[in-house]
Amino acid sequence: MAFPAPHTPWPMPEWEPVRTMVDEAAMWWEGDVSQLASKYHAQYRPSQYSGGVKGAMSRWFWGNPDQKQDRRVHMPLAADIAATSATLLFDRAPRFAHPDDEVQNHLDELLNPDEFPAQLLVAAESCAALGGVGWRVMWDTGTSEHPWIDWVDADACWPTFAYGKLQAVMFMEELAPLDNHTYRLFTEHTAGRIEYRLMKGKPNDTGRIVPLTEHPATRPLADHVDANSGQDTGLSILTAGYIPNARPVVGFRKHGQLRHIGRPDLTPDLYPMFDALDEVWTEIRAEIRLSRKKIIVPDWMLESHGLGAGQSFDNDREVFSPVRGRPDGTQGVEVYAPSLRVSDMVDAAKAWTDKIIQRANYSPASFGLDTVTSGNPTAREIEARYDASMKTWSAKSSYWRAGLKAAATALMLRDRLMHGHPLDVDAPRVEMDRPVQETAYDRANTIQALDAARSASIETKVKMQWPEWDADMQAQEVDRIKQEQAGTYDPALFAQPDDELDL
Repeated sequence: MAFPAPHTPWPMPEWEPVRTMVDEAAMWWEGDVSQLASKYHAQYRPSQYSGGVKGAMSRWFWGNPDQKQDRRVHMPLAADIAATSATLLFDRAPRFAHPDDEVQNHLDELLNPDEFPAQLLVAAESCAALGGVGWRVMWDTGTSEHPWIDWVDADACWPTFAYGKLQAVMFMEELAPLDNHTYRLFTEHTAGRIEYRLMKGKPNDTGRIVPLTEHPATRPLADHVDANSGQDTGLSILTAGYIPNARPVVGFRKHGQLRHIGRPDLTPDLYPMFDALDEVWTEIRAEIRLSRKKIIVPDWMLESHGLGAGQSFDNDREVFSPVRGRPDGTQGVEVYAPSLRVSDMVDAAKAWTDKIIQRANYSPASFGLDTVTSGNPTAREIEARYDASMKTWSAKSSYWRAGLKAAATALMLRDRLMHGHPLDVDAPRVEMDRPVQETAYDRANTIQALDAARSASIETKVKMQWPEWDADMQAQEVDRIKQEQAGTYDPALFAQPDDELDL
């Protein structure tokens, strides 16, 4: 898309529907109770008794002006949904495979260190919460010998589509303010080129275009751009992309551009349910607070702290001082301990939780809410309990495989260009493991059946039993098994690192 014009409103009016969707989803994901109260209370209080959307929102639990804000409880189920989505996708890191060994080693070096899977978990959580996530290839030889992938939240990237195909991606970074002015750096990636624009304005206005040298954060960039404030990437493909969380967004289905934006897991129809769940947990907290044990004593047992300082009762005192007059014989210490109604409230909270999870297209078992424990379940029984989550994973993984393939290709080609290697290489294949929650016992039974049918090699069986091991550990285990079956063994395979071998 084109850069925003100077002295125009910010945020961009044409993206207002997306901004509204993302901002409200972000508010529930972050779970800041002050933001929830401000959104549904302060903003709508004048319409507390009116009709329509505003009146309905103001009558929510978070929109009630009579509630004491410091006693409200927010249950972070929205954040749990986003985190669970990320875990389902990348609990096991994806694999990038290529038939050429030299290219495969290159991919392993770029994409398979420990930090990349950790970054994927963060990106996938943001994608689930906000409806999508952007990526871009970054390179700076002063920072790293190799390029890397930078992930950008959905509220800071604007993809452009042409008949459903991604054509460009624009990113915005809000820099540190100077002289009471807001500085924004806009970066647009198109096929083979990146262009930059620094704008000096106000929080609600884009302001004017200024040179990159005007802000300390962008001065180094000024040495790498041409006269048009851009640079060629040396590649024929995009060095940035956008991965949607889920499609379609029903409200945008008639809009040529917005219809391709992803929708978050935290959809507007869930917000009243989140609100009701918070109300139940607030009632549970109030029930516990009001049902605390109380000691009722006559006033002659209270110790005065002086005029205007009040009185108190010392529960640990063993001897009371004499008082004027003889107290009535019926007066004494009484203990008041009302019964709790928490059990019924917890059942109501669980009912809301289950309904929210199901509406978000997940299985309660993925959140630890499945209480079925029937011996040693098989993989098929486990998949039945995780059916909704598995279907959601299947839909989301297709978007992620396509996005990761594009990102890995751009990263690999840019690195090869920087180091003088040929660029005529095929794109890698992305493999993602299905998150079957099977146990070691269940895998062992499956492997035993395959072994009895003589339908799997030792290598395949070891990979099935120990999928979390790397290739070297699996190969060593295969060698141990073969030597045990042959009746011989190599002591080096069974030695510990500190063992001294006398060979």
